[in-house]
Amino acid sequence: MSSLRFILSAKRHDHMLRHFGENSLAGSHFNSTMFASPQELMLFINSNAPISTQSHSEKKAAYLFQTKDGRAVGTHGIASRNTVPTKDIVHEKREGYLLYIGLVEELPITTQFCVIAHETDEGLSIITAFPGNYARPFAQKGQPAKEYALNKQFWAEHVLLRKKS
Repeated sequence: MSSLRFILSAKRHDHMLRHFGENSLAGSHFNSTMFASPQELMLFINSNAPISTQSHSEKKAAYLFQTKDGRAVGTHGIASRNTVPTKDIVHEKREGYLLYIGLVEELPITTQFCVIAHETDEGLSIITAFPGNYARPFAQKGQPAKEYALNKQFWAEHVLLRKKS
């Protein structure tokens, strides 16, 4: 049983829905037979300890979880840019961000997922969760300069993935 207590606001719940079920958005998606909803994911993370934690700042961290039985949690939707042929990289705007997307034949299956959360008095408030290993947030103005530079560098070297249609 995890001693961490994760909480999920209605706003973040709506954001996380993009990682559940079938949709055409690029990026990671949870397998509905493992986690059909954010509520099912919450049950798992509040009863299992993460396998690792990576601090973002004093109160924000990424928590990496893995299934104990080796079952796939979903598809990993991020890759190093240099692993995707340039001809298969497209871009699109989503919520004001210019995203680079690698088109692939199949999305990689993963047994791990990442939860990004901010420490509050009530518990660890989830910002987002997605299948796969840790990924930095998109660079946005207003982030501390060092964090902005790290985020910008990460996304210069990585792409979201989408299955070719």
